Amino acid sequence: MGIKVKKSNLQSTKYKYTWLRDQGDSEYTGIQDRIRIDKDEGYEVLYFIQTLMNKHSLTTLDHVHKIEDLLHKPALSGVVMRDRLIEVIEKRL
Repeated sequence: MGIKVKKSNLQSTKYKYTWLRDQGDSEYTGIQDRIRIDKDEGYEVLYFIQTLMNKHSLTTLDHVHKIEDLLHKPALSGVVMRDRLIEVIEKRL
C-alpha cells in the first residue's frame, strides 16, 4: 500500500460528505455495505478509493482525486452498485 487515504485527502470544497451514518442507515449491514456505495458517506467513499488504490498500486494524491472525480461523474450519478462502479472507473484509470 503506497498511500493511506484520509479524510483530508478528499476534495471537501468540491464534494460534500457526511461523516455520520445517514439517518436510517444502521451499522455495517454486511452484504448491502459490500455491494452498494453511498456516495455522500465519507467513510464509504474513503474505503472505495482505498480499495482501488491498493488494487492498482496507485500512490499519489492525484490518483485519489481522479477516482473521487470519476465516482461523482454525472453519468454515474444513478450507479450505486460497487462492482459496476469499479468496472466503469477501472476503465478510466
